[in-house]
Amino acid sequence: MRPGALSEGGFLGLGEHLEETIARDAQILKSLSIVHEEIARELESLINPAEATPGRTVRIGSFKVMVTIYPGFQMCPWSPDIHQQQCTAGGGVSHASVDWHIRNLRTGQEMKGPGLAVHLIGEHHFFQGVGSPYRTDPDALARLLELGPYENP
Repeated sequence: MRPGALSEGGFLGLGEHLEETIARDAQILKSLSIVHEEIARELESLINPAEATPGRTVRIGSFKVMVTIYPGFQMCPWSPDIHQQQCTAGGGVSHASVDWHIRNLRTGQEMKGPGLAVHLIGEHHFFQGVGSPYRTDPDALARLLELGPYENP
């Protein structure tokens, strides 16, 4: 999962370890009283409508969501054969050819990331490493989506 192996930027930074990264992020979610599946579901609920809209931009409540769709797709690093078959965990990968950009119009916070994050977070409990340019920080994502302690009353 290092840079240049499965992706140019890598899923982990050079000195990071997969198990430690997953455990650290699980602890962050636990402290926020959020489960991986909840955060993945909420992210997907925003990406789906934007992906289905011809302009690839939608407003959903207090969120402005933009997606860019690319030809081809990114492979999940848990794929049984990274060169031949996409991962089938949880019914398979969705949004693997999408990048998203979400702005919370209420708070002004915005984030961007890969569509593959929905699958990686929901099925593999993986937000990518701190040293990865594709990391989706769990605390920042929970704040953006107003989940757990950041829930808007």
